[in-house]
Amino acid sequence: MTTENAPNHVYYFDIGTGLWRGTASFRVTDWRRFLRSRIGLVNKLLVVSMHTVEAVTGVPRQSSTIVARPEVGEFGRADNVVRISKFGVTLYLLKEQYVLHKDGVGVTIHGNEQLGPVPHLLTRRFTYTAQIRDGGMAATYQMPLLGADWTADYQVSEDRKHLVAELLCDWGRATEDTRFMGKTA
Repeated sequence: MTTENAPNHVYYFDIGTGLWRGTASFRVTDWRRFLRSRIGLVNKLLVVSMHTVEAVTGVPRQSSTIVARPEVGEFGRADNVVRISKFGVTLYLLKEQYVLHKDGVGVTIHGNEQLGPVPHLLTRRFTYTAQIRDGGMAATYQMPLLGADWTADYQVSEDRKHLVAELLCDWGRATEDTRFMGKTA
């Protein structure tokens, strides 16, 4: 397999590189399970806050900027900054490094997240994995978010300009719906 046709190169370098904008939704789907979950008080307060803010103000905006770095590491890396905001206020900021595996499908992600608009208050660093499939047109991530294990399935449209995702855990659901806005300098 060459780097040009490796699914993880197609997904991050050919399709993903650039600016994406759209929406990101979040909701609790099973309150009983959520209340019994062992995610800790801080995460429970964050979840209730996120659910409530969206219920009151509507679905927040999401932007994502991916920069390809094929020369970094053994098989390349992509850097991503994701910002979810409402009325210009950052609700969630995530800076990630996607380290691509030589097998052409695997990815290790190193994330640094900030919950809420105050820098350095609710932050954490974490690592998780993904598998790129369908020749680079889809991805599945195993993500630790808000104290729970989430599975995130991403699907690229045929024209490569639209990306939809569904993130699920045993008590919640999040979605992303973004469009490609163009390459960045």
